[in-house]
Amino acid sequence: MLTKEIFVDIHVRFAQGQSLRKIASELGISS
Repeated sequence: MLTKEIFVDIHVRFAQGQSLRKIASELGISS
């Protein structure tokens, strides 16, 4: 149970990090 919660938390943080990188790269290219 706890392991699953940790896995989900890591997955969410990773997904958010990927989104931030994508937005940053797009802003960098556009500007």
